Amino acid sequence: MPISRLRFLVAASLATALSGCSFPVDQVTSKIMGRETYTMSSEGMEPTIKKGSRVTARTVDGDYVPKTGDIVVFDASKWGVNGFIIQRVIGVPGSTVQCCDPQGRHLLDGRPMDETHLYPNDYREPFGPLTIPTGRLWLEGDHRRISLDSRYRHEELGDGTIPVSDVIGVVELDG
Repeated sequence: MPISRLRFLVAASLATALSGCSFPVDQVTSKIMGRETYTMSSEGMEPTIKKGSRVTARTVDGDYVPKTGDIVVFDASKWGVNGFIIQRVIGVPGSTVQCCDPQGRHLLDGRPMDETHLYPNDYREPFGPLTIPTGRLWLEGDHRRISLDSRYRHEELGDGTIPVSDVIGVVELDG
């Protein structure tokens, strides 16, 4: 039997034993395997992630190296939200973000971003340019008109960024 299959069977058996038959096995197994499942509670990431969809995130434990385009789960308590939010990384430490060029595209370090994943015909409000501080991230939803993201938090709380250390997982999308 391959080692990876054996590890899975051991993890599933442990999850079943720990569950007391009342805790979903996939959630415990995912924790053991470094994955966690979340349910999207808003339309803010549509069309990429539909409201009510379940997504799996690879958990990070202080070892997350941010990349533009990552979809992350983060602790939103500093934004006054009890729980977690799922959004896309737009700006990483040291980058400059701005909206918009004459074609309505976001600019990252002065260059237009390829954002074919956005909600169709979504409104984009101008901001920036803003340079992202060391150790922080600028996050936005894919449905920009309704997403309460860094753009909204910039107006409300100052710089609108979150600490990289608040990221608890990176969403893994199929396909």
